Amino acid sequence: MRNLMLKTLAALLALFVATPLLAANDGTLDTSLNPPMGGAGPFYGVPGLFQYGINLGGTGQYLNNDYVAATAVQVDGKILAAGFSWNTYLGVDQNACVLTRFNADGTLDTGFAGTGRIVVNFSPSSGENDCCFSAIALQGDGKIVVAGNTTVSTHGERGIVFRYNANGSPDNTFNNGGSGNYVIAGDNSAFSSVVIDADGTILTAGHSIYPGHTDEDFFYEAWAASNGNAKYWDWAAFNLGADNDDRAYAMVLEKDICIGHPCFLHDELYLVGSANNVVYTDGLANHDCAVVAYSKGLSDTRFNPDTGFGTGGKKSIDFPAGPTTEGDNICRAAVSRPGHGVIIGGENYFISPANGGGLASYWALAEVTLNGSVTRRDAYPYFQSIGFPGIFNGIYGLAREPNGKLVATGYAGTSDPDHQPSDAGVVRFNADFSRDSSFGGGGSGVVILSLDGLSGLIAHQREWATELTLDNHGHIVVAGERSALYGIDGDYDWLVGRLNTSDEIFRDSCDGVVPPAE
Repeated sequence: MRNLMLKTLAALLALFVATPLLAANDGTLDTSLNPPMGGAGPFYGVPGLFQYGINLGGTGQYLNNDYVAATAVQVDGKILAAGFSWNTYLGVDQNACVLTRFNADGTLDTGFAGTGRIVVNFSPSSGENDCCFSAIALQGDGKIVVAGNTTVSTHGERGIVFRYNANGSPDNTFNNGGSGNYVIAGDNSAFSSVVIDADGTILTAGHSIYPGHTDEDFFYEAWAASNGNAKYWDWAAFNLGADNDDRAYAMVLEKDICIGHPCFLHDELYLVGSANNVVYTDGLANHDCAVVAYSKGLSDTRFNPDTGFGTGGKKSIDFPAGPTTEGDNICRAAVSRPGHGVIIGGENYFISPANGGGLASYWALAEVTLNGSVTRRDAYPYFQSIGFPGIFNGIYGLAREPNGKLVATGYAGTSDPDHQPSDAGVVRFNADFSRDSSFGGGGSGVVILSLDGLSGLIAHQREWATELTLDNHGHIVVAGERSALYGIDGDYDWLVGRLNTSDEIFRDSCDGVVPPAE
């Protein structure tokens, strides 16, 4: 009996040693983020990941479709999420801008704007409609800046920037000499990203049509922090062979870069997106990932093209991974590599035998140095680890942990025209772009974010991650969209989750950002 007990104890000890306890930074769901009960419409969630419906009561084709496009985490752990939702306003069906704040435990912060959320509709009589928020930035004084675009019947898209006080009330000092708490850019413009400069200037980036031209170019505009006055703006056209559809989707501001001896101290601004190239002979579109760099020295009053970067401040990048080199390269995310340049992420399309000779796509990552050289360029077949393969795979969000590791989020989906079913996921990469085996299950470096089964319809769910950020406890906050009944109008809701990762890190209240690792 004694020998049997010893053998059993030895077996249990061996099992314990062979199966180490999961560390707090392995990407497991943070169960302290609980589903915010009381959300309108169908609700599904588990601790650490939930679906949240806005459901403003719209009618018509899109009913209650809700999309989240941006997140930000305050110093106190409260989560801001921005996007848009379909509604009926003054008798017209249109998208409304939506900004919501959750407490650190996932409950709705009802002290924010009195209800927990802000809804913005433009009056159809003004010719403006379809308000959409796309980006958030936090000021050091607690004010919240959100950017996006509206559609004007006689002017096309127009970029918009709103500013709110910390409690969600409108900041009516921010109006560019007008009224209200917002500014509007020129005709045929849209903003996809926003950052705050060291002097408080608000920088927005996206695309716009240069006056007198007909094609879209990279575009950024600077707004005064004191009153929202437009300070300056700039266009950057790539003209790689097709003179249209050059769009910036992400923006990175890197402060206090030192170059050369003696040191030339300056700030660097990167706009990241895609530029249109000559269409392939078989008719396939041919976009390349693209980066524009601007520089501002100590004596400069604005950012100017960095002529030491690439060619005239611009660099295009092709990802020839896969069986063929044909197909688009679309980059939607970027993160600084302090003192060395920028890392960009997106989606690399190519013709694939696995999809019957049709298109497929890989996750794509590239590292671009301060002078525009591409030192690393990789693509990944899929992050999917469930029964169906990820034929289409794309990165939508990037963040850099203080230890230098890179976390990316996006989707993996099937060959369906809308890539459904699909799952959201997060991958953590080491500095050399290899997957971090300490993250995710089984050393995969991958965490799948899925609520499959909670709705009873496993095969038709679309879960898509579009944004992620780090909070000051080292968590990854990720957001996107979920449709439990894909293909049925009015069934898109927000997907919000939080993962355990990294150690607690210092985030100051001056600019609300995580200081980079030394």
